[in-house]
Amino acid sequence: MGRFVGYTVGGKAYRILEDGTNKVFDSRDVLMEEKPAKADSSGDGSSAGLQLTMTEDSDNNGGMDESMDMLDAERDGGEKNLPVEDSESEDDGDPDSLADDNDDEERQGQNDSMVPVGTSTSDVYNAAPGPRRSTRRPAPKVTWWEKDPKAYLATGSESAAKDGCDLTKPLANEKEARARPDWPLCKQAIKEEVAAHKKLGTWSTTKSSSKQHKAVKTRFVFDIKHDAEGQKTRYKARLVAQGFNQVPGRDFDETWAPVPNTATSRALLAVAAANGWEVHHVDVKTAFLNAQMDKEMYIKLPEGVESGDLADVRRLSLALYGTKQAGRLWGIRLNEALRQMRATRSTVDPCLYEWHHPVHGRVFILVYVDDLIVAGERFAGVEAIKSGVAAKFEVRDMGEVKDIIVMKGMREKKTKKLALSNPGHIMALLQAFGMDTCTPNKTAMASGVKLSKTGENLLPDGNRYAELVGSLLYLSTTTRPDIALAVRVLSRFMSCPEQDHMRAAKGVLRYLRGTTRLGVLYRGNEALQGYVDADWAGDIDGRRSTTGFIFTLNGGTNSWASKRQSTVATSTAEAEYVAAAMATKEAKWLRKLLFALGGDSGAVPMGEDNQSCLVLVNNPEATGRTKHVDVAYHMVRAYHARGDVAFCFLPSAEMPADGLTKPLPSTAFTAFRAAVEVGEDLGAVALGAELGDPHLGQC
Repeated sequence: MGRFVGYTVGGKAYRILEDGTNKVFDSRDVLMEEKPAKADSSGDGSSAGLQLTMTEDSDNNGGMDESMDMLDAERDGGEKNLPVEDSESEDDGDPDSLADDNDDEERQGQNDSMVPVGTSTSDVYNAAPGPRRSTRRPAPKVTWWEKDPKAYLATGSESAAKDGCDLTKPLANEKEARARPDWPLCKQAIKEEVAAHKKLGTWSTTKSSSKQHKAVKTRFVFDIKHDAEGQKTRYKARLVAQGFNQVPGRDFDETWAPVPNTATSRALLAVAAANGWEVHHVDVKTAFLNAQMDKEMYIKLPEGVESGDLADVRRLSLALYGTKQAGRLWGIRLNEALRQMRATRSTVDPCLYEWHHPVHGRVFILVYVDDLIVAGERFAGVEAIKSGVAAKFEVRDMGEVKDIIVMKGMREKKTKKLALSNPGHIMALLQAFGMDTCTPNKTAMASGVKLSKTGENLLPDGNRYAELVGSLLYLSTTTRPDIALAVRVLSRFMSCPEQDHMRAAKGVLRYLRGTTRLGVLYRGNEALQGYVDADWAGDIDGRRSTTGFIFTLNGGTNSWASKRQSTVATSTAEAEYVAAAMATKEAKWLRKLLFALGGDSGAVPMGEDNQSCLVLVNNPEATGRTKHVDVAYHMVRAYHARGDVAFCFLPSAEMPADGLTKPLPSTAFTAFRAAVEVGEDLGAVALGAELGDPHLGQC
């Protein structure tokens, strides 16, 4: 039994003053009685204090016994090992200081009674002073981040960098968010989300009328919004339902969300830039919650959202995020609102609307879930649409369009130039895979590379191959046709990736490291032009051919594809003929799209570098070598005869689509990139930047 008096110098053991002998021992295994025992009724008036009991295997080290004289000598130079109260200025006239003095007297009286049995108080206080506790009150919680969250974000990022916390990492759940220094911003986002739900009346306390309707759990998900350059803009919290627990037919019937074709987005922006239209961006807040729920459904709220019994369920009144049918219900609700504004939905793309006014002219509305791109001939027409949408929903007016679906749009109205790029997405991708400082490659895939499934050198479980290829696939379909072929080849091995496949995927990252600011460029007012090519039996595993086609509009690439054909072609002519049929389908759709946007509806010129294919297109004859070709591919003859498309010969050296069928050498790849108008964005050109510089702003 003894009393705790401090810690060892440079060690991790406790220093104990043994009762009776007044000797100091060092021990690591002790049992502490933190609360003092009641005073003993012994005749000397002493009482039992804070006691420590050493276990049998404690570390005394044999020679660690010290006398009280040694403890006194060490106290002069080793007081730093004991907890000492901070010194405070004396103020005799301050009532607080008088109260502190009274507290000291009370603690002195308590300490006099808390001494080992059989030991006088004077001996103990002469031997070693006991530890003292500070009487200062804890500082109030800092809440200035609520008024200035951006300043807190800056300081939080700095402290997080010192502590090794990565604030760029996505937030997995609320528990992880609480452990991060930017938790106050997440907490503020939660408050805003809950307030929005209560204001809209997302749920009610109506109990379930049937035992078949089981409640679906909900949780908060977090997101850090970034602009196209990758800079943080705001923190967002969403209360979402665990829709994977919904039962088809009982909880939902159909699933759909208003997402336009990427070619529609590029075509609208290209036409608007060529004609000098006004293009603005409108964001609808809590869009899904504007739609009524179509099924009887119940949810369980997370802890802390509402007071009361957590076992109670709530009936869902509005289309909560996470439910299977939420996107479809919002699309129906938005369609009704736009129809009330006399806007007409396009038959080419259901996410494209057209609005006519005798004074304000024509205005186009492109819907991407909760984002609306409004493009019109006159500024007054654009403002009229924005005001009409704001009257029906709570919106955020983003002004002239800059960031479009994570794409960065840069425009020069005087020269009618438009550049679409993804520098922020590319830099985030490079950092996520630790390739932001790698040595750049000159091409996306080396010439002559033939990847196949060997079943050897498989990547271990938990690899990030699918994540990497999925991110590259997004880039290849939005602003980077120069990596379309490489990404399509890599996507064939998602089920069983190997070391060679991962090495090739990182080769694409190396290429992106040197071409961060590249994107599609539009300039002038040129008509739609198509190019199609094929690589016969280029797939080693299935010996299937690869189709590649490109369509340019207003001087820039508007639509492109690199696809493996579904059947095995027996000759080069057959492979080219199948590719021509696939490109004709795309040409028909683009022709109708441009007509809806007010463009010319004439025949689409199609460049083809195979003479045998052109003979099959122009002459409806069946020979022994072509009679096995599927009837579906002969539709190209009908459309060519009708004048919808016009095929013509183009030499292979001038064929832009060649880069979408097979890997090219460095020189040929650079020529291909220039032919499809993939170049630096306008910000890099204006400031004279080199490829790969991610730190340039808008011009």
